[in-house]
Amino acid sequence: MRKFTITGATHKGKHIEVTKYIKTADGIEIQIEHNVPSTAGKQLRWVQTVTENGTFYNTCKLRTYVDPFGKGRIHTVALPAVPGVCKADDAKPFYYTDAEFAAGDGSFYDRPSESPPASGRTWIKFITALTEVTGTKVHHLVAISWGFDRLADGTVLAAAIVRPTTAEMKAHGQALKRMYPSYTYT
Repeated sequence: MRKFTITGATHKGKHIEVTKYIKTADGIEIQIEHNVPSTAGKQLRWVQTVTENGTFYNTCKLRTYVDPFGKGRIHTVALPAVPGVCKADDAKPFYYTDAEFAAGDGSFYDRPSESPPASGRTWIKFITALTEVTGTKVHHLVAISWGFDRLADGTVLAAAIVRPTTAEMKAHGQALKRMYPSYTYT
């Protein structure tokens, strides 16, 4: 569907590719793959932040946060830097837990959904990044922005898949640093 090439020195010319981006009845389904080779002593991990005005914002009182975060059966880990009722699925900033990462194939998959608002629209924007991790150092290789709006009549409007703006990447980085301060991000 769409390829986004790494422009930095590390893995220059390699890419991520969105292989599925489908509007569903209540959100979006996305699949992202990459052709980046693994390097000894480093891991390729996905990180994702969400900026929104929907259900999680109303519950967790955070406009931008590291995904997964919220209320529910997988959200059991309280983060000292983010008090309140919402929790993470582990104490690391990555989209997949270590067990999920070990069992996975290196690709990224998500299927976010949102109920229609009583009036107006709910908007949800994701920044999804492939990173190279050494210990607690997280180096961003390439990122994309995507998401959807949900209207009061139930309509789902898919956002275009694009590279994030500088301001969006700044908010992404600030959320990572706020929620997982023991890691460093570049």
